[in-house]
Amino acid sequence: MQIADLKSANNKVTSSYSLERFSAWATWAVVSGFSLTIMIQSNNFSTTHILVTVLLYAVYFLLWTLISRGSESKQGDLSTKNAILMFALFATIVAIYFAVPIGFVAIFMVIYSAMTPYFMSMKRAAMLSPVLALPLFLVHHFYWDIGGALMSSILFWTFNIFALIMVNTSIREREARLEAELTSRKLEATQNLLNEAVKQSERVRIARNIHDLLGHHLTALTINLQVASIKSDGEVKKSIEQCHQLAKLLLSDVREAVSDIRDKSVLDLESNITSMLDKIPNIKAEIEIDKAIQIDDIQIADAIIKTIQETITNTLKHAKGSLITIRIKNRDAQTDKLSSAEDKKQIQVDISNNGSLPNHIKQGNGLSGIQERLFALNGEAIFSINNKLFQTQLLIPVGQHD
Repeated sequence: MQIADLKSANNKVTSSYSLERFSAWATWAVVSGFSLTIMIQSNNFSTTHILVTVLLYAVYFLLWTLISRGSESKQGDLSTKNAILMFALFATIVAIYFAVPIGFVAIFMVIYSAMTPYFMSMKRAAMLSPVLALPLFLVHHFYWDIGGALMSSILFWTFNIFALIMVNTSIREREARLEAELTSRKLEATQNLLNEAVKQSERVRIARNIHDLLGHHLTALTINLQVASIKSDGEVKKSIEQCHQLAKLLLSDVREAVSDIRDKSVLDLESNITSMLDKIPNIKAEIEIDKAIQIDDIQIADAIIKTIQETITNTLKHAKGSLITIRIKNRDAQTDKLSSAEDKKQIQVDISNNGSLPNHIKQGNGLSGIQERLFALNGEAIFSINNKLFQTQLLIPVGQHD
């Protein structure tokens, strides 16, 4: 079994997520540290009040970390779990306003606002931004009686808008980069397959010409030498017999060369699959290909490659998964108790991916395209959801399509 944990050295997507989280944690540490220092030095707050503030900061850090782990979900898809966490984080920030009468703690709400584009559309996030800025004014003006609370609220609201725009731009750029990478991988895999097909066609042509021309002539020469050997005698007979043996040996070498050329016409499916998964961000792939598998049919290889391409797209763009498992093997007709003799030679391809999966399978253009390609090969494509995995099984009869 070959396990490929394919990570790009220049994985900009992963590094960008790490940078965002690190900057948020650093901001949390600075704001929390400065505000606590000011409160302790002022001698206007009790030990209990300060401990409650520390607890609120810790709760904020915990909630933000939990939410950020789910911030890579499909934009506009706010799950119940994330909705509860987002509301709890909002309530924690408002509680911090009541505990800390310092204006710059509103930076926590700016960070909160920057997260909203991950869970809803930009339009909804912008409409929500005034609501997020309002608690600062209400608490500081009516509870703490701080002058200029309205101005501070408006100022931090503009920060919220700026954060929304920047994060939304980053998300769009990240999606465009991912789409470009997927397209590049698909084109590269298709190009490799075409190159393999050209090489295969040339090898087959050369092997056929050698067999049909040189092989036939050598066969005729061998027969003629055998006849000449029968009709001759003495030293001439010995020389003809030696030539006959050499001709037979040469014919055997030609047949071996033709067989070797045809054997090398097998398509390198594993390298094509690996090249597709290489440099795809946040994807771990487990690839297992039976060594006995020898695919020399370009249509079969193309169907398998296209199915894996569709799985990669679905995993990254829709399921937001992190693992793809690919297993290719020969199907044992006797074990499966198949009744039809023509189905004895089959290739079985099992592909699965994790992630956020639907309750039922809704067949779109991608899955329909897979079935159409398998139908052209007299094969079958089966889709299912088991053990929190989306599973695709291809059953491809060998040499049974037009």
